[in-house]
Amino acid sequence: MSSPSFYLAHGAGAGHHNDFLIQLSAAISEQRKQSVLPVTFSYMKEQEHSLKKRPPPRFVTLVPEYRHYIEHEEACVVAGKSMGGRVATQLSHLPMVKAIVCFGFPFYPAGKPEKNRLSFLSDLNVPCLIIQGTRDQLGGYDWVSQQDIPENVEVVWIEGADHDFKTLKKYNRNVSDTVTQIAKITHHWLVKNI
Repeated sequence: MSSPSFYLAHGAGAGHHNDFLIQLSAAISEQRKQSVLPVTFSYMKEQEHSLKKRPPPRFVTLVPEYRHYIEHEEACVVAGKSMGGRVATQLSHLPMVKAIVCFGFPFYPAGKPEKNRLSFLSDLNVPCLIIQGTRDQLGGYDWVSQQDIPENVEVVWIEGADHDFKTLKKYNRNVSDTVTQIAKITHHWLVKNI
């Protein structure tokens, strides 16, 4: 039987032309021996067409957009970078969704841990993997490790990485190294969990 399709949504500010997502899609495709299917929200399509930056629309409008991409699937994995991962968590009740993967989950808006988004993880019906940098400005190790994370959510840490998975020079690691590590973690977790 072939592996479930893997859908990947972008973050709030950068679409699939972003270097990190290009590298990540290629690395995951190589690990899983199947193409990653990009999810591009309509506001980002307009932004890429007009070349004018625009903020994402209200969050609730993005969930049905993502759902539309996967409606025909019998089994799939929904994933996303930052905001895209947050949207993916809202699809766990759908029968075709077998797992969720979040790359840099936005646990809270920058500098506002009191406005946390832990509720997005509280009612998941499927296993969820969050790959997070220890220096992520939207949910670093010190804060996240003190929270009550549901048992079906596994957080894997990338030492020294920020929200864009860039690491400090002292770690002697470039984004390509980190992307390879993330793709391997993702592949092994999916093999184990679905």
